[in-house]
Amino acid sequence: MCGYVSIYYKNNKYASLKEDVIEDINNKIFHRGPDDVGYFISEKVSLGFRRLSIIDVDNGKQPFNKGNTTMVFNGEIYNYLKLRQELKNKGYLFYTDSDTEVLLSAYIDMKEEMLDKLVGMYSFLIWDEEDKSLFGARDIFGIKPLYYIETEDFIAFASEYKSLVNLLDNRNLNKLSLQQYLSFQYPVGENTMFKDIKKIMPGHYFKIKDNKMIIEKYYDINYKSNESVTKEDVYNVIYNSIKSHMVSDVEVGTFLSGGVDSSIIAAIASKINPDIKSFSIGFGIDGYDELDIAKETADRLGIENIQINVTQDQYIRELPNIVRLLDDPLADPSAIGLYFLSREASKYVKVVLSGEGADELFGGYNIYKEYYSLKPFLNIPDRISSVINKMANSMPNIKGKNYLLRATTPLRQRYIGNAKIFENKDVENILRLYNSEYKYENITKDIYNEAENMGYDYVTTMQYIDMNTWLPGDILLKGDKMSMGASIELRVPFLDKNVFELSKGLSLKQKVTKKQSKVLLREAFEGIVPDHVVQKRKLGFPTPIRVWLKEELGDVVRKTIKDADVEQIINKEYAIELLDDHIRGVADNSRKVWTIFMFCLWHQIFVENLSVEFAH
Repeated sequence: MCGYVSIYYKNNKYASLKEDVIEDINNKIFHRGPDDVGYFISEKVSLGFRRLSIIDVDNGKQPFNKGNTTMVFNGEIYNYLKLRQELKNKGYLFYTDSDTEVLLSAYIDMKEEMLDKLVGMYSFLIWDEEDKSLFGARDIFGIKPLYYIETEDFIAFASEYKSLVNLLDNRNLNKLSLQQYLSFQYPVGENTMFKDIKKIMPGHYFKIKDNKMIIEKYYDINYKSNESVTKEDVYNVIYNSIKSHMVSDVEVGTFLSGGVDSSIIAAIASKINPDIKSFSIGFGIDGYDELDIAKETADRLGIENIQINVTQDQYIRELPNIVRLLDDPLADPSAIGLYFLSREASKYVKVVLSGEGADELFGGYNIYKEYYSLKPFLNIPDRISSVINKMANSMPNIKGKNYLLRATTPLRQRYIGNAKIFENKDVENILRLYNSEYKYENITKDIYNEAENMGYDYVTTMQYIDMNTWLPGDILLKGDKMSMGASIELRVPFLDKNVFELSKGLSLKQKVTKKQSKVLLREAFEGIVPDHVVQKRKLGFPTPIRVWLKEELGDVVRKTIKDADVEQIINKEYAIELLDDHIRGVADNSRKVWTIFMFCLWHQIFVENLSVEFAH
């Protein structure tokens, strides 16, 4: 929907500069809201806002004031009409049709307790003039971002941290985040790649008063199987979510890949609006293109399908811009494709629906099915498992070795989310700043302990890890940054509080079997989603960097690694060796090389402050 910035002043040191500073940092997120701009400046706080007009286009301007409170808000409240009526019954008057006014009124009425009422994606800040306090929160999944820095003189917030970088005294690298990044492919938790920039975590709120900031958690992601969820329940809750996500005063479209998640959304959306447009992307390389499947799905649903093919040259040219938009480095090559898809969709619509979250909620990742193949080993005594593990480690690289290693290595020592790039021993080879205390299993230890205390089974534990790492750190980050980078709003109907509250009750067999993932979700939409999609194996969002690194892209990557001023951080010789082995076909090192490359490019742009361009 939008973006915002804010500075809470602990003293009057910057009194004469307030207006200039807030305008400068707000201009850095112009792409998040090209339709309008607004400011609120007082003795204690400054608020800046960029608007992408979606609901109540004429009256939804921000910062929004009501009584003694002023708010900036990024996102959408999907149950705002219900909340509006509840507040009207209490005597509240409304002067706009926007969800913004409803959100602020709910805060005036209930303070932080109103968070329990919200269904939506959001981050917001509310200045209470009477209480002299700044209150803010982020949605339960982390769909909308919120960064902050705190100094002796101020606390500053922004929807994207590029707005905050110039407020730093020093651009100090967060060594923990860098080590995390090499394994996870993104900085984990509250940390960013800069030591002094933090994230407000999903499901958390904060309050600043008398120059002190307190952060509290208001929502816990948890699971509880009840065996009573039916496919009718699943259909109804998802239908209602998609319907509420389509409420808009501007045109809404939908992304459409060859997978079941986006096809479910397109199928239901087409029932609600038969004229809805769908958007699909391909790369023109076998194995990395599902445009034919997307077109067949769209034809069967009777909706328009707008397709684009991205070339290697186009992909290379946009890389520096993508890194600027992402803020932190993200080693997920599909982010670039998502940007191109968003940019194409923005020519036709201002809002687009997408299928993120279905895998985490309904058990969609293929790796979840490994439970069944490893099951014979899961209950053997630890001492026997340890012996088999040592034997497997000493074996040559023959068929069955990896299976034995997985089967006899505890889940918490090897699973850190849906993607893992470098093992600890490899990180030690890459980093000149390696710290053994930052091993990836130490990062997820607390999450595993929580899962164990809750009694989660094998698959639910994997889901819980993904919900707390991969989903906010990769999936939702790229969804927000890439869509907002194209000035379009991405909505994710599967990541709805009501959908999650239902899905957390699924039994193991309703999520995955030995041969199938998302079992109950697929059953719920049989006969609605075309048959060629319902039972299709998950492919994901494939990007052909494996192929392109052996071509022109490899030259760009090699030069970037060599030119980046990271000799004291990264073992460049090791990185180039990985690239050379990939080009020669010794091993598929594409994701490892990409991870190092994206950090080097990020370092050039954000730390060295270079204006990098890839003219190709």
